[in-house]
Amino acid sequence: MSLFGLFGKKQPQFDKTEGDPNVRAGLDLLTAGDGAALGAFYAGLAPADRVHFIDGVGLLSEIDAVLPDPGSHKAMPAIEGGLRYVWAHRLRGFATADLTSDAQARSMAEMAFMAQDLLAEAAEATPGDSALHAFRIRALMLTGGPDGAFEAICSGLAATGEANLLAEMARLNYLTEKWHGSHAAMHGVADAAAANPPNAAFLALKARAWIEEWLYETAMNDDAEETAAFRARAKSDAFRQELAALDDRFYALLANPAPVCRAETRFARNHFAVLFTLFSDDARLRPHLEAVGAEPADMPWGYVFGERIPQGLNKLRKRCGLPKI
Repeated sequence: MSLFGLFGKKQPQFDKTEGDPNVRAGLDLLTAGDGAALGAFYAGLAPADRVHFIDGVGLLSEIDAVLPDPGSHKAMPAIEGGLRYVWAHRLRGFATADLTSDAQARSMAEMAFMAQDLLAEAAEATPGDSALHAFRIRALMLTGGPDGAFEAICSGLAATGEANLLAEMARLNYLTEKWHGSHAAMHGVADAAAANPPNAAFLALKARAWIEEWLYETAMNDDAEETAAFRARAKSDAFRQELAALDDRFYALLANPAPVCRAETRFARNHFAVLFTLFSDDARLRPHLEAVGAEPADMPWGYVFGERIPQGLNKLRKRCGLPKI
């Protein structure tokens, strides 16, 4: 027996940044306390890349780390607010509410309210930054707010004039049945984006809406008749044709207009891959899974495989005739 055999098979590692090449540079600037350079770096990214960048830096940085002087760049309130939102989620943990302690909830709330205040300040300093509005929506989901708060943030987002896929994802998530909306409201966001998409990646919002409906109807809905109706619809030829039409349209649009940034491309490929995993179409799954490669997204793959995303993906890849990663 080899020495390595004593320790069993080496398990694949999951990259929390989903391979985002910007995160390391951001962490280095954060550690150096160079707010001017950090702010300029953030401001130079495409809209969805800004959101993904803050998510990655927030996941890998020390919670409540010393941050650069807020006056060092006008984008610093947005950066700090976004980081504190991510830290709030980390303090809470990612388990369901029944497995979250009161201490975790209090720590989360304290950090989330700090994030909310900073993001409100950022909305005054850099109102044209759509990424900060994405984090305002996310923070509102943690803290709650007065009537009309969500609508006011969405108005601010629309006023930026930026097409930001991950900001639209935040709106869609807020309006899911499990949060503050309904299947109809959630699909409304996706359908509006699909009616005249800025590029092919925005069609993945419709994929996410179906994924969220699947999650709710198979794991959260106590109404057995509604769950049965969803399962029957998901097996119908009409539903499968609808999924196929969305996928065909994605490829038709992929080159013109192409996604404008890495975060958009990765979002789309991961979501279409999960969609065709859940609804069992390996022929359509394969090219998306191949595009995902060794850098899967935590969500929505977490809905399928929990904490064993690399292992689950390798099983899918084998099934689709793709090499192990």
